[in-house]
Order: sequence, then structure tokens, then C-alpha cells
Amino acid sequence: MNISKETIKKLESLGYVVFGMKGYKSTDEGLCFNDAEHLVVSIENADSFYIKSLKTPKAKEVTVDWVLSKIEKESSYKNLSQYLRKVFGYTISVYSASYGIGVDTLGGYKQTAKTVSDKLNELGLKFRNEFSDAAWVYRFIISKDKDNMRILESLK
Repeated sequence: MNISKETIKKLESLGYVVFGMKGYKSTDEGLCFNDAEHLVVSIENADSFYIKSLKTPKAKEVTVDWVLSKIEKESSYKNLSQYLRKVFGYTISVYSASYGIGVDTLGGYKQTAKTVSDKLNELGLKFRNEFSDAAWVYRFIISKDKDNMRILESLK
């Protein structure tokens, strides 16, 4: 990866722990940042812990702005999940996810999916459905448009 020492120091000054990875080897174990393929970024504060492995571009320089934009994008997905947990909680068969709501299809799912669909419609949220690749999860992909986000932010 192409990352400068200044970028690493700036990220650390912002409170992030940063290291590079290639396979199972890390920069903490002697791997050079230039040979790393992923940048691992973590931060911990009083109410949360965040860790993310970012696949880095081969030629493009990894900058503070690039890293923060990836973290911001991830945070918006996380926030969607947190909004939906207020409505659906978390169970084995129904769970909030970055895309919306997942319903486990093992052992029948149609009645549970109808309940989730009814609740999303009651809230006025726009969504579409799809199955996961292996069809083990029936997904409710919730739109992140302005109207939906306004509804989600108003949930208690």
C-alpha cells in the first residue's frame, strides 16, 4: 500500500490505532506498510468500539481523507442498523443489518417476513426484498433516501 508516515501519525493523533496486514502477517510483526494489502483501523471510546480492515488501493495513495471517508461510509451503515434495532430488537430469526432487516429462512419465514413487512409499511419506510446468495436470509433492503432517514431518526 502507498501510505506515508505522516498519514499514519495523523490518524494516530485522531485517536485511531492503525496497522497494515497481508495475510496473517502485520506491520506489528515486521511487515512493511508498502507490502501490506489491508489497513486495519480501530478506535475505542466510552460508548463504542470500532475496528475495520480496509482493502487498500495498489497504486493510489492512502490519505487521511480516504480512510475517514471509508469509516464515515461504514458508520452510516452501522447507524441504519442501530435505528432498526429500536423497532425490531435482535433475535436469531430477525435481525437488523447494514442493509436493513434480515429474516432467517430456515424453518419457514413467510409469517415472520409478513410481520416485518407490515411494520416497515406502518412506519412508511421504502424497501425492497431479495434473498441472500444461498437463500438462507430473506432481506428487507431499506432505502437510505432522505425521507426514510428522517423516519428512522425519529424512532424512539
